[in-house]
Amino acid sequence: MGVAGAGLMLGHRLAYALDAPHAHERDEILRATGHAYLPYATRVALLAGAIGLVALFLARLTRREPGTAFGRDWARLAAVQTTAFVVMEVVERLLSGATLADLAHGPLLPIGVGAQLVLALIGATILRSTVRAADAVAQLDRSSAPPAPAARTVALARVALLRHSAMLPAGSRAPPPSP
Repeated sequence: MGVAGAGLMLGHRLAYALDAPHAHERDEILRATGHAYLPYATRVALLAGAIGLVALFLARLTRREPGTAFGRDWARLAAVQTTAFVVMEVVERLLSGATLADLAHGPLLPIGVGAQLVLALIGATILRSTVRAADAVAQLDRSSAPPAPAARTVALARVALLRHSAMLPAGSRAPPPSP
């Protein structure tokens, strides 16, 4: 969910940057519509996303569960992010006393939903890349691992048997002489 939260907040900011490209105008709109929390929330969401990716990577190293399909990851992220974006916009306006009319009739909602869909696609790509990277590291670790204890025991037994047989005189079936 950290990736979804990061995508949601980045998409939120992107939607406003596209809707109001001039910083001064955008700042006024954000202030009037209850977005004072946005810079802080974006940082927290990005941190949560990074922690989530690290956790996914580490979990993938230790557990070999089949991953979900890319399309399924994208659909989940898109559903969560677009729904949360619309709900957040409505709640922000209600709490700040701003009108819902500009949200319903302006370009922000379609721009925001589009931004969420694109960022969900990027998020799904990052998830798949993280899983692939962990799988590659796990494969490297398995290929360079020392032999299993049973294989090591068999190898040591063979070496001991060869040493023992080398000490026997030719044609002798008796144990080697004591030193």
